[in-house]
Amino acid sequence: MASRARSPQKPQGGATTSVRPLEERIRQRAHEIYLERGGRDGSETDDWLQAEQEIRGEETGHGAQ
Repeated sequence: MASRARSPQKPQGGATTSVRPLEERIRQRAHEIYLERGGRDGSETDDWLQAEQEIRGEETGHGAQ
């Protein structure tokens, strides 16, 4: 049986391309927050929202407060 490797999907459209790096940075920061909490499950949404606030604050020059 031949192995079928999936090729990475490329974003389509200009908006998706500009959003992807932001989403990746938020995802990475949310994972860091998760690890800082000791890797305990149950706060995924809070981690994501905190990461999003921090990353978007960096972009606007306001930072997390």
